[in-house]
Amino acid sequence: MKISEAFHSTLAGQPLPPQREPQRGKGEPLPASMPDDDEAGARREAPVVWPARLLYRVNQAALVAALAVVLAFTVGQVVDRYLLKSSFDTYDQFARIGLVWLTFLGIAAGIRDRANVRIELLNHFAPQRLRGVVNVVLDLCTLAVSVLLVVVGVRLMEVGSFQTIMGTAFSYDVMYLALLVGIGTLIAYLLLRLANRLTGGRFRLDPELEPEGEQDDHRA
Repeated sequence: MKISEAFHSTLAGQPLPPQREPQRGKGEPLPASMPDDDEAGARREAPVVWPARLLYRVNQAALVAALAVVLAFTVGQVVDRYLLKSSFDTYDQFARIGLVWLTFLGIAAGIRDRANVRIELLNHFAPQRLRGVVNVVLDLCTLAVSVLLVVVGVRLMEVGSFQTIMGTAFSYDVMYLALLVGIGTLIAYLLLRLANRLTGGRFRLDPELEPEGEQDDHRA
């Protein structure tokens, strides 16, 4: 309907004719405002994806914080020695604490992304089904060792609480807490990965089970 016709109809007091919605052809895509059925179905089928992403984001933030502590006290020691020349002499202790946290949190993140050191020869020659079985066995072995480390770490926490780190207000339990947090995060990753494996990659948490273009979706 033209604009001039609508203007004259309004002046004459006549109602405007009903407007028809444009029909969509068979080959035309859906409008951008309509949600994609596949994406909506994926969200309903994978409710565990967002907690896994949140855990990974927190792990990354903690890694950045630990690395910042190591860099700050390592570089600060050089600046203080040659420029400031203050009486503060516990740079090494704080840098060591940050390094311990960086190590255990990095182990969890590395195994989560399958970036840990392992033998890749079998993956090149073994069929896909055998590689899946080997990965599950390795994850179960890592999970068993991780649980054992948590048990040992709890005992170390009891011993370390009585030992003070020289020049700081911390005791050695802050070191052993890094062990518990890092290994606990690793256990959570392994349990999520095993659940993902049992459901055939339904949760999209394992890069080895995802298509080539979707391997970074769970990190976005």
